Amino acid sequence: MTGALDFWSEPGAEAEGDRYETAFPTPYKGASLDYQETYAWRPPLTSADSATLYDRVWANARADDLARNDPHAVAAITRLVDMLVGAGIRLSPRPNARALGLDPADKKDRAILKEFSAALKSEWDLFANDPRFYNDAQRRYGLNTQLRLMARTSCRRGETTAYLTWKKSPAARYATCLRVFDPDRLCNPMGQPDTLWLRGGISYDDDGVPTAYHVRNGHPADWFRFAQLLKWTTIPRATSWGRPVFIHAMEPDREDQSRAITPFSSLMTKLRMIGKFADAELANATINALFAAFVHSNLPIAEATQAFTPAATTFADKRMEYWKGNPAKLNGVRIPTLPIGDEVKINSSPRQTNAFQHFQTAFLQSIAAAFGISYEQLAMDWSKVNYSSARAALNEVWRHIQARFAVFIEQAVVPIYYAVVEEAFDRGYLTAPKGAPDFYDLPGAYLSARWIGPGRGYVDPVKEGQAAGIRMDQLTSTLEDENAERGADWEDVVDQAAIEKEELAERGLVRAVSAPGRIAVDSTDDPAGGAPPAEQPGAQNQAAA
Repeated sequence: MTGALDFWSEPGAEAEGDRYETAFPTPYKGASLDYQETYAWRPPLTSADSATLYDRVWANARADDLARNDPHAVAAITRLVDMLVGAGIRLSPRPNARALGLDPADKKDRAILKEFSAALKSEWDLFANDPRFYNDAQRRYGLNTQLRLMARTSCRRGETTAYLTWKKSPAARYATCLRVFDPDRLCNPMGQPDTLWLRGGISYDDDGVPTAYHVRNGHPADWFRFAQLLKWTTIPRATSWGRPVFIHAMEPDREDQSRAITPFSSLMTKLRMIGKFADAELANATINALFAAFVHSNLPIAEATQAFTPAATTFADKRMEYWKGNPAKLNGVRIPTLPIGDEVKINSSPRQTNAFQHFQTAFLQSIAAAFGISYEQLAMDWSKVNYSSARAALNEVWRHIQARFAVFIEQAVVPIYYAVVEEAFDRGYLTAPKGAPDFYDLPGAYLSARWIGPGRGYVDPVKEGQAAGIRMDQLTSTLEDENAERGADWEDVVDQAAIEKEELAERGLVRAVSAPGRIAVDSTDDPAGGAPPAEQPGAQNQAAA
C-alpha cells in the first residue's frame, strides 16, 4: 500500500508516474509531466533549512568570489550599502507618550516629552560618535562604519552577525560595545550534525525559540589561528533580564528558516557567464589591436619554397643585399625595401562589438531587477534616461530600499539602541518621566523612534522641491517627513534655521525666499509692510503666470 508520503516522494516514484503520465491530466500545466518543458523538471521537495543549510557553504564562497572579482557584483553591493547606511544612520527619538503616562495634547507634557527625547538623542550620539571608538569591542571603527560593514555582509550573504559585550574603561562613557564577526564562524561545535535543537550553529528550545549561538573562535580559513579553530564560544541570545546580546540579522525567505543564503544564489550563473563573455570580448579586441599590419606575398608556392631551399644566389638575393648596403632614403627618411612580391597591408577591419553591448544590457537588467536596484545604478549608464523614467525607477528602488532598511533597523540597530538606553538608565544619564513605567516593563515605549537613513536624492531639485512645498501646504506631508526623505532631522534643520536667522539679523542681512513665479521679500524692514504688489520684484511674472 502506498502511503501519503510515498505519493509525494522524490521524482521517479511509481505513484507520481502513474498519476501524471497515464492516469489523469493535471489542472495546472506547471504540475504536469506531459510537456517537454516540464518532463525532466522534477525539483526535490525541500524545507527552508534543507534547502539552505547544506548548500550555503559553496553558495557563500562563490558569492564572496564574485564580490571580489566581478565588477557588477561589486557595484550592486556598493549601491545597496550606500542606500541602506550611506554616511550614517541618524536617530530621531519618538517615545510613546501615552504609554509613558503623558498626554500629547497637554503643553506641559509635550515639553517633558521633548526634553526626554533630546536626552535620548544626546546619549545615543555620544555612544555612536565616540572618536575613540569605545563603541567597538576591537576599537577599530566608529558605529557608522560597523553598520556599513554589517549592511555589506547582509547584502552579500543575506545575513549578518554580531554580539554586544561589556568592556569597562575609565575613559569610556559606556561599557557597552559591539563586536561584528563573519557569519562563517557561526556553526555547530565540532561539526555536529543538525538536529531539532541545534541547526546552523543555533540552539533552540522546544518551541523553536533561539536560545544560544555557537561561534567558532577563529575563521575556518585562518590557518594562523589553528589553536582556536577547534574551540567554540556559546553566546546567549539575551541576558536573564532581557538585555540583547547576540545579533543575527536576516530576512527569512520561508518559515522556520535558521540561516540565510546569499542573494547571489539565483544570479551566479548569469554573472559568471557575463563575466566570461566580457573577458573573451576584451581578449579578442586586444588580439585584434596587436596585429596592426601584415606582410603579404604574392609569390607562387613553388617560388616561395625555392626561396627557402639552399641554392645559388639569385637576383632577388643580390637585390636585397644591395638595398641593405645602400638603403633608400627620401629627404633623410628611410624607405623600407621589401622582397619581390611582398606588400604591407594595414589591419583595417575593426572587431564588431555592437552585439555585445545589447547582450550585456539584457543580462544586467535582469541582474539589477533581482537586486532591487535599477539598471542605471548597476551599470552607471544614464545615457537613455529622462526625468519620467528616472523618477519611476527611483520610486520602485526606494520602496525596496525602505523595506530592507526597516528589516536592518529592526534586527541590527534596535538591539544596540536597547543596550545603550539600558546602560544610560543604569548609570543615571537618563531619568524617566515622573509616573512612567519602568524601562524593563515597557522597553518599546522608550525605544520608539524614527531612524533616518541616507537621503532619497533628487532627479529635478526644482520640481521636487515645489512638490514638497505643495504637500506641506495641503497638510498631506510634514517637515519631519520631507526632511527624513532627504536624510535630515527636521528638528536639527529648524534649530539651524533659527540660528542662521539670528545671525543674519545681527549682520543686517535678509534672506530672499523664492517661490514659483515670484520672489517674496521680507517686509520686516519696511514700516509700511513692504512695497505694493505691483512694485514687488517678480510681480509681473506672477501675474503673467
